[in-house]
Amino acid sequence: MRVVIMDLKWSYGIEAVTDILRNQIGMHCEVGVLSAAESELDYSIKVARSKSYKDMLLALINPMVHLRIFQAIRRLRPDVIYIISPHMLNAAIVIFYRLFTRIPIISHIHDPAHYSHPLVATTVNSISWLQARLSNRVYCWGNTIKEVICAKFGVASERVQVFKHGPGQTTYFDLHATDERNAGLKYFSLIGGMQARKGIEFFLEAAARFNHLYGKDEVHFLLAGSGNLDAYRGRMNALPNLVVENRFIGNDEVNEFLAESYALVLPYIGGVLQSSFVAIAYGNGCPVIVSRLGSLPEEVDEGSTGFVVDRANVEQITAAMHAIYSGDTRSLFSRNCIEAYREKFSWDCIGEEFYRDMARLAGQPAQSSVPAQEAHPGRG
Repeated sequence: MRVVIMDLKWSYGIEAVTDILRNQIGMHCEVGVLSAAESELDYSIKVARSKSYKDMLLALINPMVHLRIFQAIRRLRPDVIYIISPHMLNAAIVIFYRLFTRIPIISHIHDPAHYSHPLVATTVNSISWLQARLSNRVYCWGNTIKEVICAKFGVASERVQVFKHGPGQTTYFDLHATDERNAGLKYFSLIGGMQARKGIEFFLEAAARFNHLYGKDEVHFLLAGSGNLDAYRGRMNALPNLVVENRFIGNDEVNEFLAESYALVLPYIGGVLQSSFVAIAYGNGCPVIVSRLGSLPEEVDEGSTGFVVDRANVEQITAAMHAIYSGDTRSLFSRNCIEAYREKFSWDCIGEEFYRDMARLAGQPAQSSVPAQEAHPGRG
């Protein structure tokens, strides 16, 4: 079997997942990748620039881009085409290959409710609607997102396949749960892009409340990631035990911070329906506190690997922090997180599920694994 992964809209997170899946699926069959011109994947076939919506529109109306895609797919001769990232070109690709070939098409729909700008939302959702309706299969991260896709795009439930969202990095975690793992704990952490929709203000309010109730000398709080934090300067200055790393955080540093965290706090308030950070936290034996939003609650075994809190509920966030901080809870949760990662969130498990579903769709028997294609260097 041959699979072509089409990752035409560059983003660091999706490119990392593309690289991982190419490696995992490649243990069973041949995998080719078509990517954006900005891609760092040295093995991919570069198609067109995609950093802005203007770039994507220009690619859509450029006949040479369509010719490059057609020639690459003809050369790779896939049995399945998997479109993993959102792009205006996707609509043309799905229409052409559904009308003129028998190659099964899989479209991955990420966050159907993610886009706030009306024009962008209309454009992206129109393309997603077309992809979802015409593709042979739709993939998504989580049952809540599946429900949105079925309701919003009118897709039959049996055509939508749900997967766990693995970590957006190829790091191989140390999965030996030991008491030493809990010896150097410092932080309750919020890690990732610093955007208002991530619930930054509620994380800071919960930190202030924790300090008031339990003392500011007990723990530190960590904000780590790039983005504009000017709107939060007042709250940040009022927290003497707040550590701020306002810059891009690489995989190794993310893992170091999580290994030193009592919990990863994801108090998202909107615009985000899933996150790979839950799996990354579990791989580091770090519990999570997440908002009741999208598919995030599905990733948490309540009272075992972390807690689910209502959106913007500072009291619940603070209570969850204290519950993990108290007694032996963190040590117990850490072991549960590692077990959850082993059984459900590792790419070894998820990649196998991807491959077997693709083989079924292509009408081919699943093959035993062979040595993996080499992963892109420098990922994690």
